[in-house]
Amino acid sequence: MKTFKKYGKTMGIFLVVVFLLLVILTFFNIGNILYTKSTDTIILVGMILFFAIIGFEYGKKAQAKGYLEGLKIGASLILLLIVINLLFYQTGFSIARFIYYLVLILSSTLGSMIGINRKR
Repeated sequence: MKTFKKYGKTMGIFLVVVFLLLVILTFFNIGNILYTKSTDTIILVGMILFFAIIGFEYGKKAQAKGYLEGLKIGASLILLLIVINLLFYQTGFSIARFIYYLVLILSSTLGSMIGINRKR
């Protein structure tokens, strides 16, 4: 139950951050402040940083094998993204999307590896 609470809290924070990021970027896009290519880049960089920060936090709390914590949290968040993608966009799975998800998982794994080494 403790693990479920931990992952549930992280997924809730993840959904709030993604929603806020999308709302802010939508307002910028509607106001013609940013173009579509720049919003795509901002979303990519923001998601990579967010996954790395989440992985870092889980790595600091891990007892051993921080990369496994990063893989677990990264995979669970990616699963949530896939479900959201299938519910709202209903697009097929492409190699570009697979690479995007792989980069996000790698960033959470790298963040957790750095986090376990920074633990005091």
